Amino acid sequence: MSLAKLKHLNSYESFLIECYHNGLTKYKEATYDPKKFLEHIISCQGNTSTYFCVEHDEILGAIRFRHHTNEYIENVIGHVGYETKPTARGKGIARLMLSWVQKNILKSDAIVTCEADNIASKKVIERSGGVYLNQIYSAEKQNDVKRFRLPSK
Repeated sequence: MSLAKLKHLNSYESFLIECYHNGLTKYKEATYDPKKFLEHIISCQGNTSTYFCVEHDEILGAIRFRHHTNEYIENVIGHVGYETKPTARGKGIARLMLSWVQKNILKSDAIVTCEADNIASKKVIERSGGVYLNQIYSAEKQNDVKRFRLPSK
């Protein structure tokens, strides 16, 4: 795992484009100017730390830890959020990243969420020890969200 840095730009651009073209519409704006987006992520490191799972200079996944909390974080996006590059899915990348955050970043339990229909993410969270809390409707996402309490290790 590597803290997001500008040296990751080429690989990050590829990651963003692949994620966007495979349905992660939140990356649409990022694909217009990946450098500016990465610079923004780096500038936010005090509030939200972003780490990349890198293998042979290729970003296979990204994981974020939000250092603070509020109602939106608690109920919609969680303290930990992650994506796996579509061509790297099914290879344990999400589980690796979540386990790494539990062992190296979390000082106490954190909230992790996933869209209710994201069975793969639900399994990753549960296999990492996440305890199901509830399911809520998120007006922001216009979707149901499952909430889990993730223990630190």
